[in-house]
Amino acid sequence: MPPSTSASSGAGTSATPVAPLGARLSKLVLSAQFVWFLGHLVTVIQATLYILSMWNSAKSARNYSKAYYGIILSYGIIMYKAHGIPQFNSVYFQRLMRDENSQYFLLALLWCTSKPLAVTLLPYFVFSLFHSVNYFRSEILPALLPPSTSTVTPRLQELILKFVKEYQSRALRVVAYAEVWVILPVLTIGILFGWSSLLSPIFYARFLMFRYFMSPMTKAAFADMRFRLDGLADNPSTHEGVRKVLKKAIEVVSRFGDENLRAAAGEEPR
Repeated sequence: MPPSTSASSGAGTSATPVAPLGARLSKLVLSAQFVWFLGHLVTVIQATLYILSMWNSAKSARNYSKAYYGIILSYGIIMYKAHGIPQFNSVYFQRLMRDENSQYFLLALLWCTSKPLAVTLLPYFVFSLFHSVNYFRSEILPALLPPSTSTVTPRLQELILKFVKEYQSRALRVVAYAEVWVILPVLTIGILFGWSSLLSPIFYARFLMFRYFMSPMTKAAFADMRFRLDGLADNPSTHEGVRKVLKKAIEVVSRFGDENLRAAAGEEPR
């Protein structure tokens, strides 16, 4: 759910009476969207503190957990607004499982209860950063400094909008490639070193198949990986044992992907 990059429409409202600051802030903070924003802001701050405090295992673990608490809060708000109060029936569950935000929410629950892995925070950090910045531009800044009474607000909004437009697509591409190229291999290797449980890569692989179905960027990342692995496996200079392992891995992943895509046929969102 990338943030909107539409321009704010604060200019040209000089004829509209401006409510007192207290009233503007009350309206802002007493909304579910503000709680959603706080969740994203907590994620950005705590993920940054986690990276900065990795030398202190106890402190970094607390920051890691708090980052995921923020994630769970913000995605919980999204799910509630989209699906309402949870219902214990198959229709509600199926609708939930077809929602990309629900997939990220469930994944956050898994990471929150697993051993800390810095790389798992990357997608959420990027999403939360752009959501927080965009919410500040469109909601907080006008509440603090109404465009009709301040010339600073439109200029700041334009600068923030320029930042989002310039870097959002690049950042989302990095996320897509990290989800495929980095997180999945780290989880798989982590089984040998105790970083992750046996179920983590399996659960995450199914999440990636959902992302493959939903996201063109994820499809591109998989296609790039397949191209490079095929080239390495077919290269005569590659050791024979490595070539066999690569070909077997490609076969297994391709079969797994085909099965999931066939199961999803007819249910493609939008």
